[in-house]
Amino acid sequence: MKPYRRKFNLIAAMSDVTMRVVTPKRWYESFQDIYFEPEPDIHCEEIPCPIRFSGYGSRFYYRSGIAQHFKNFQPDIIHLEEEAWSLNALQTVRLKRKHCPNSKFIFRTSLSIPSKQRFGPLPVWIERRVFRETDMAFPLSENAGKILRNRGYHGKQIPFPNGVDISLFQKQDMHQLRNALGLSNCFVIGYVGRLLQMKGVDTLIESAAILDFPFKLLIVGSGEDKSKFVEIAAKNNISEKIIWIDAVPPEEIPNYINCMDTLVLPSRTTPDWVEFFGRVLIEGMACEVPVIGSDSGEIPQVIGDAGLIFPEGDANALAERICKLVEDNSLRVSLQSRGLDRVQHFTWETIAQRTYEVYQQLLVE
Repeated sequence: MKPYRRKFNLIAAMSDVTMRVVTPKRWYESFQDIYFEPEPDIHCEEIPCPIRFSGYGSRFYYRSGIAQHFKNFQPDIIHLEEEAWSLNALQTVRLKRKHCPNSKFIFRTSLSIPSKQRFGPLPVWIERRVFRETDMAFPLSENAGKILRNRGYHGKQIPFPNGVDISLFQKQDMHQLRNALGLSNCFVIGYVGRLLQMKGVDTLIESAAILDFPFKLLIVGSGEDKSKFVEIAAKNNISEKIIWIDAVPPEEIPNYINCMDTLVLPSRTTPDWVEFFGRVLIEGMACEVPVIGSDSGEIPQVIGDAGLIFPEGDANALAERICKLVEDNSLRVSLQSRGLDRVQHFTWETIAQRTYEVYQQLLVE
């Protein structure tokens, strides 16, 4: 996806870096097919290759076209942006051992909760093999790093969060789109993400039913639980207050965020899932939209002092946080300012520079 390829393009802009990025030609995410589109004026080679099992992070692998990039390119560093138990990880370490055994190897993990691997013993075997080949791990957070150690990885690791493209996610005047969506003369409460039970959209709808001022709820995304959320809205008699927008391409998301007066991420922890980051929160901050998040997983750590937190699943508490924003203009202005400050820790420029510095360290060890 274009907004998330920026990190490597920035690294490749360094004078002493030559980089090839191998990526799927097509990927299925957020209930839509995303096709690789080349970018002009890039510093790295981007090489789209066909894959099997699009959309399945642990099962996908490249069908063809990548062995040459190990054999002929002979990279000093192989940076894998996939989980250590994935088939793509196994494919990568096998090609590394065969064609460039002296290359340094990094993998990235988004582990959020301790869990047993599905699909039998194969993922466990793959993970152990990848751990043995790894020179450095990039967990998404401190908590992900702890889980990684508990799974048996005792090598070097440095937490690296998700990033935001501030050339794309920034404050913009979207009054025309806002008017077209029927969002004039009201406070717009927004949500962007998958429409699944664990994302807590039902909590957001139930909280909206408590509010007693002119508002609209702008929900952007698709998912198998949408019909349930539509029913909840009808039962709470607020269907006419909700604007539903199906999932849009990543580069269009800033347009909708800039139609919002607050962005809410109401995720709810389940036995096998917890919010492992909440990237949309920093995207909201970058657009100068005050954010509200539940206390699920990493959300409080991502928000810090730049937004409001409520207990997950508590519609009344969420309604209270929204009312606080509506009633206190100075709070909104303060959160906008703090959000802009905080997002600097998550820009691709910041993350690219830190990643480059780790590359340099690896090469002198």
